[in-house]
Amino acid sequence: MADLLLVGFSLGEALNFIKVVLPTKQMVLEKMIQSLKQGEAFSKAVQMHVKEDIYYQILIAEKHGQLAESLKTLGNYLNVKFAHKSRLIQLLEYPALLIFFLGLLMIGMKTYIFPQLSQWNLATQVHKFKYTALYSWGVWGSLLGILSYFFRSFSKQPIFKRVEVLCRLPIIGKVYQTYCHYYLSLNLAMLLKSGLGIKSICALLESFSPTSLLYQIGDALEKQLMEGQQAVSFINRYPFIPQELNVLLNKGSTTDSLGQELVMFSRIKYQKLTQQVERLIGFMQPLMFLIIGLIIVFMYLSLLLPMYHSMGGVYK
Repeated sequence: MADLLLVGFSLGEALNFIKVVLPTKQMVLEKMIQSLKQGEAFSKAVQMHVKEDIYYQILIAEKHGQLAESLKTLGNYLNVKFAHKSRLIQLLEYPALLIFFLGLLMIGMKTYIFPQLSQWNLATQVHKFKYTALYSWGVWGSLLGILSYFFRSFSKQPIFKRVEVLCRLPIIGKVYQTYCHYYLSLNLAMLLKSGLGIKSICALLESFSPTSLLYQIGDALEKQLMEGQQAVSFINRYPFIPQELNVLLNKGSTTDSLGQELVMFSRIKYQKLTQQVERLIGFMQPLMFLIIGLIIVFMYLSLLLPMYHSMGGVYK
């Protein structure tokens, strides 16, 4: 769509053209077209069909005349995201299939093999095994209950706290933090390039949904500035705000120059994000095979240990 807008198509014309090219999306596109005909903004027309972070990026770009450029950037990001998702699914298909068959094998062992062991006068060992299995199920059930409790508690936390926790998670935390840096720096760049100052940006962000990250940032920053504090302490307080902003903001550049610098900075963060996701995807398959190996070891132990104890009892 960005390419169509850049060559002179209007929003309505671009959507009609896409409707012809993508017949499977006709219903969604028709709803957008009708919304535009009723005088709604493009961001409002797509709000129900995109994630919140993407919606606000489109909203900011639309308000300040950078819609085509923003859609181009978003399109590139979403294409790369889709490619990563497809690659991850391909890498995990084989390990997931192995885990499925191992699960069937474990069910078969429990149904056919362990009853045979019990017929070899292994009542004591089988009883111990059943006790161990019951204990294992209890442990797993407790873990699931604890995880469910923490998930519900986490979902009730303010968005600042949720994002901060996600940024501090092992393995995926750094990836999510880089995404936040990219997202915030790109949005700030668009606002600065449109000529807005910090106070005007805070006022604009406060017009967004109170549950959004951008609203919370604008509200918290405005309160801090009204108390006479500098933006530096605000930036240093949260891991999801890039620390490089301190250097860029203190350079004394004009608003337009600062906006251009932030555009370049967001591109660097985007490249870093892509590299981190590639490494994470490469890490997932070996992890899955490690889990499969542990399952196989457990299966052998659960089968051989009762037999070993039985043989020891016979020789005694």
